[in-house]
Amino acid sequence: MDVESATVVRLVEQFLKEHNLQKTLETLQKETGISINTVDNVDTFKSDIIKGKWEAVLASVEQAGIAQGKLVDLYEHIIIELVELRDMGPARALLRQTEPMEIMRTSQPDRYLKLEQLLSRTSLDLNDAFGGKGTKESRRVEIANSLASEVSTAPPSRLLTLLGHSIQWQKQQGVIPDGVPYDLFYGRTQEVVSSGEDKPPTKLLATIKFPKNEHPGSLAFSPNGEYIATGSIGGFIEFWSAMTGKIANELDFQAKGSLMMMEDAVTSLAFSHSGDLVCAGANDGKVKAWKVKSGSIAKRFPAAHSQRVSSVAFSRDDTQILSGSADGIIRIHGLKSGNMLREFRGHTAAITSAVFTEDMSRVVSTSDDGSLRIWESGSAECLYTVLPGSDKLGLSMPGILKAQAIPGRPTEFIVCTKSPTIYVVGIDGQVKRSFAAKQGPCNEFLAAAVMPRGKLVLAVSDTSALHCFDIETGLPLDNTPKIADAEIFGMACHPSLSIVAFFSNDRHVPIWAS
Repeated sequence: MDVESATVVRLVEQFLKEHNLQKTLETLQKETGISINTVDNVDTFKSDIIKGKWEAVLASVEQAGIAQGKLVDLYEHIIIELVELRDMGPARALLRQTEPMEIMRTSQPDRYLKLEQLLSRTSLDLNDAFGGKGTKESRRVEIANSLASEVSTAPPSRLLTLLGHSIQWQKQQGVIPDGVPYDLFYGRTQEVVSSGEDKPPTKLLATIKFPKNEHPGSLAFSPNGEYIATGSIGGFIEFWSAMTGKIANELDFQAKGSLMMMEDAVTSLAFSHSGDLVCAGANDGKVKAWKVKSGSIAKRFPAAHSQRVSSVAFSRDDTQILSGSADGIIRIHGLKSGNMLREFRGHTAAITSAVFTEDMSRVVSTSDDGSLRIWESGSAECLYTVLPGSDKLGLSMPGILKAQAIPGRPTEFIVCTKSPTIYVVGIDGQVKRSFAAKQGPCNEFLAAAVMPRGKLVLAVSDTSALHCFDIETGLPLDNTPKIADAEIFGMACHPSLSIVAFFSNDRHVPIWAS
């Protein structure tokens, strides 16, 4: 099907009109000689004329491309009514400063002179002013019918609607990959990252925005990288596009306005390895597992802990949930039974993170007490207690924020402490390497995460600067961009791309990319 160029021009003109780009619209109409000849609603347009709502009428006809002869009749009638109301300023402006009246002045000078004389009279005879062609009301109806035949109506935002339909069709045909930013002008997906290697993020890709009086308390990427799940202080769990930061309305329950909700602030989140479930821990000690597609609850753990749940994680086979709490206790819960299966005690302060090793034989935990502990998952026996940096800091041990397995190195973990140093610790309890911030002020790190290929580790300092280290050499990379003005509370890396998301106590979740 061929599309006429005039149709394309009208689509652009409608876009310009709807976005109040009047000068551009006038220029385009003048250069092409094509007008859109549309109003928002023909019946409303006629009604406005009959009721004498002249401000609305003039706004409608300004860009409607109505024949000049009919515009002359309209403007003449409006001027007469304004004179009747003794509203002389607008009457003079319409007579002397508008194109239809200028056309009347040059083509029908006697008719124009009659209007000029009306402006100087102290009284007005409407029958004489209308030339005996009917009453004011009948003239309104006549003009309304005449102008209505000149215009039509079209659905709003046709250009954007058609472009949206085109993109949707191309996604359905597999021409455009779903969930990836698409540059409509160049006709290609936006290259935001290199898929072959870890690269430090250098630019803001998108921002998730929360309502007023809300902010995130946790976040996690889905295993396929399509979604970012956020948990808010209000107890809501929502899913967003990891590429655009927009709410994921392809999930039916979100499109319908339904929400996953905890009874208290959501303080920890984790996806199952299949991506079918998301687990949330709350400030009141409760844990729930939800089905991502339907938004329904899969399992409740109402007495998981007595205090805030600071960490949740799934086992590799997605049959168990590991939780850590501010009560200093780590527990394993059976997803099918809903029962507590094992308990790990030994930390003397709040748990900050707890994860299974890949083979599920060990549990690695960190705490505000400054220790990392490695446990035998079957017996809950503590095999090793590690105090990173004890040789440097003596008895004053900084708390540990997080331990995360290094991709491709299942026996090594990145350990972020509340200090300017990050450590690599082995499953044997040995500290392998350490990284220290060297660029910019950094009293301590507040969050850290490993990039998907295990080559780089990212850490955010107390000045919200992002530091990047080569895991193999321990050397810092030069660039240290500032992520946000607010203090960062946590972060997570995309499972396959060089993308990272951050959260703090403000309303925004910045998503950065390389």
